[in-house]
Amino acid sequence: MEKEIINEIENLIKEEKFDGLEEKLQAFQGEQKGRELLGLCYLGQWKNEEAETVFESLTLDFPEIADYHYYYGASLGQQAKGANMLKLMSIAPKSKAAFETALNLDPEHVPAHWGLLRYYGNAPAMFGGEPKCREYAESLKKFNEKEAQDAFSFIDQKFN
Repeated sequence: MEKEIINEIENLIKEEKFDGLEEKLQAFQGEQKGRELLGLCYLGQWKNEEAETVFESLTLDFPEIADYHYYYGASLGQQAKGANMLKLMSIAPKSKAAFETALNLDPEHVPAHWGLLRYYGNAPAMFGGEPKCREYAESLKKFNEKEAQDAFSFIDQKFN
């Protein structure tokens, strides 16, 4: 994929201009970046099952890339919203594991920290709750004070 096309598509995704974008990206599905952009296009449109499929395959083909694990976890996490208990019990552990993998690959991966903060913020207390949230906020504090402050605010709003 040419850099110019990549920039154009990334801008369209940021601007949430998805009309015709999926079709345009189909031509690039033999390329890593084309697959990534299609997955981001799906995430931006809340087509979470499609995003899950794309990012799961990317995690298998490129297991060393933290972003792919994060996006896989995010696609699952978005599906968890409003899911029935049976589906939730199936996807929540996969989402958590994907975020943890992203952090193992890149301990300073801010979005993965936030994925786990939201996971534990929404999980029943017996699965970690506030103490686990605080653990990830403290971890953020080691390398990103602003994100840590936001994380502690999130925790205060969620648990107080």
